[in-house]
Amino acid sequence: MWQGRAAAAFVIAPRAAALCAATLCGATLCVAAPSVAAEPGVADSAGAVVFANRCAVCHGPQAAGIPGSFPSLHEQVVAFAKIPEGRDYLVMVVTTGLMGHLKVGGISYDGVMPAQSGLTEAEVAGVLSYLASDLGKNEPGTVALSAADVTDARARHADRSAQATRALRPATDP
Repeated sequence: MWQGRAAAAFVIAPRAAALCAATLCGATLCVAAPSVAAEPGVADSAGAVVFANRCAVCHGPQAAGIPGSFPSLHEQVVAFAKIPEGRDYLVMVVTTGLMGHLKVGGISYDGVMPAQSGLTEAEVAGVLSYLASDLGKNEPGTVALSAADVTDARARHADRSAQATRALRPATDP
């Protein structure tokens, strides 16, 4: 009897681990908005905490992703944060999730990113700003997002579904 239960646990455990990782990843996506805090570095550190607690589960601690499973966030977030439609897309990805075919850096992905609905506008702005700054490096041309930017983007896109968000993606493959 014990052997049957132990064997079942080994079969179920990888599936449970994968489901847990997917759930955490979905619950973790983050978006940033310009100037979340008055002090330089405070928004980046708050965004770094959100990233570490939510996004890194799937996208890795350096946001490099796992090719074929979870996309890298480096080039796409930095590039999209520089254009208004890209910022809207990033905000909506974090707040509504994303599903379907996606090509990033020449690699195709077919999956689901769960909405990070538990995040405040300031947290979404912080994490997106952190990612847009190349993980806090604040390179020249870095665009930060604010909580007001997040609120405005959500108001512009009333259809808050993952499918509608997919259609917002700028036609570029950074």
